[in-house]
Amino acid sequence: MTYWKDSLLVGVTLIDEEHRKLVGAIDELMAACLTGKGRTVIGKTLSFVVSYTKKHFSDEEKLQTQHNYPGIIAHKKLHALFIENITALEKDFEQNGANVALIGKINKTLVDWLVQHINVEDKKLGAFINSK
Repeated sequence: MTYWKDSLLVGVTLIDEEHRKLVGAIDELMAACLTGKGRTVIGKTLSFVVSYTKKHFSDEEKLQTQHNYPGIIAHKKLHALFIENITALEKDFEQNGANVALIGKINKTLVDWLVQHINVEDKKLGAFINSK
């Protein structure tokens, strides 16, 4: 199953490219899970997602500042909460290893939250930036 779809495009090149990389990593993890190889891929994927998400959120927040985005404070809070959640998943993996419950949490956190965030919050941001 592929989670990346062009409907996730927000119309800002940098954001869209970074979203593709994040969703691509999630796609790889979910594909590995479907073939029984998820446990070997989880650590690498979580590590990438944690570090790359921090970079992506920083880039996105710089754009918000540059364009005086009125929703920046609320958007930053959502970013901070997501970082907290994925960092907790990474710690869970380090302490307990890969298991079915963790894969379910990863799927819910990464896929559901990220796709929802892109479709709602980041599309608002993209529309705002493109309206200037």
